[in-house]
Amino acid sequence: MKLLFSKRSPLSVQLFTSLALALVLIVLDVNYRPFKEIRYYLDTLISPLYYVSNAPKSSFDSLYEMSKTRETLINENTNLHADLLQQKNDLLLLEHLKHENDRLRELLGSPLRHDEQKMAAQVLLTDTDPYVYQFVVNKGKQDGVYVGQPVVDEKGIVGQIYQTAQSTSRAILLCDYQHAIPVQVLRNDIGMIAVGNGCSNDLTLEFMPNNVDIKVGDVLVTSGLDGRFPEGYPVAVVSSVKLDITDSTPIISATPTADLKRLRYLLLLWGNQGVKHDGS
Repeated sequence: MKLLFSKRSPLSVQLFTSLALALVLIVLDVNYRPFKEIRYYLDTLISPLYYVSNAPKSSFDSLYEMSKTRETLINENTNLHADLLQQKNDLLLLEHLKHENDRLRELLGSPLRHDEQKMAAQVLLTDTDPYVYQFVVNKGKQDGVYVGQPVVDEKGIVGQIYQTAQSTSRAILLCDYQHAIPVQVLRNDIGMIAVGNGCSNDLTLEFMPNNVDIKVGDVLVTSGLDGRFPEGYPVAVVSSVKLDITDSTPIISATPTADLKRLRYLLLLWGNQGVKHDGS
């Protein structure tokens, strides 16, 4: 096939010829209708190529926007969970505060409790061992977390910190066999100890008088006598009251108020034993 330009043609001649040809085509395209129709059909023919060539960029832009939207929604959801936990936690003690105010505490200058420092935490892992009821949260020593620190959700006491690492901590659940917590009956302030009996069973109440005034439905709250858990937080609701036929000892069980099987976002409380550092 004969080439438009030979290899020996000067570059200036090639450039001039190309420009002249382009100019002629432009004039024909503008002034002659057949060229417009030809251009229309050519544009129609190659238009799918525009979409094909633009598809990678469009897909990338869509994925980028989706990732940004998802990240924004996740952050917003996390912040809303933390705010909701804070607000629900502030309402936990309302019933106990009303009860104490009605009975007029003997020491007028002694408040029921101080405003504890709180921090929202997320559950990272729960143990699957049927005899170990522990979980891991995403806060550790660098956040001021300490062993024995109370852990609550929007319904009541969940447990306490068992071990701490730099950025995570392990907590023991209220229902664990090793866990015990001083409680009192909200109705009459009778004190006792709530002991874990496995998360498939209710808590067991111990160290109380034989003639204890307690009934099914009574609310148990923290007594604060251990100096670890703040006073007045809901712990459990009495579910069963029986008497041992051998010595008339009361056998009492109580169901935790917190949903111990569905843990995700929790609150860590700072009591008298822990000092939260300034950066947290």
